Amino acid sequence: MAPLIPASWKHTLDNLREEVHHVLERWLPRREKSRDRDEEFWAPSLVSSDGPGLDLIETDDEVVVTAELPGLDKEDFAVEVSGDRLLIRGEKKAATERKGRGYYSAKQSYGAFARAVALPCEVDADKATAKYKNGTLRLALPKTEQARAQRVKVHIRGA
Repeated sequence: MAPLIPASWKHTLDNLREEVHHVLERWLPRREKSRDRDEEFWAPSLVSSDGPGLDLIETDDEVVVTAELPGLDKEDFAVEVSGDRLLIRGEKKAATERKGRGYYSAKQSYGAFARAVALPCEVDADKATAKYKNGTLRLALPKTEQARAQRVKVHIRGA
């Protein structure tokens, strides 16, 4: 069977494959073997493209947002609400230190994150309330009077 690509391209494609592999190794989380144990762990990526996990629930009077921010103190993140947009951003810092017979291991990782979410309606940011406990942030964002007035009820008649 004849080759599908010209022979002159082979070297260029091999170099491209190596470059892509190098970039992926550098930026994506990697599975590494712990030296002092047989367990595997995910090494953190330097760039986080996604932020915390969010649940958003809309009621008649407010929008309730629950965000998962495990391992963070309330000083490690900021919440901004502007019109119909919510932004949560912060920095996660982690440090571990292990000592054992014949070894010492210290690891530190830092990473900034940001998560922007379009809210389903305009909210009154001045009346918003927030609670942060055990790595879970709960925001209650009251709707503006205009957003409450825009609700439309649809009545369906029986067939």
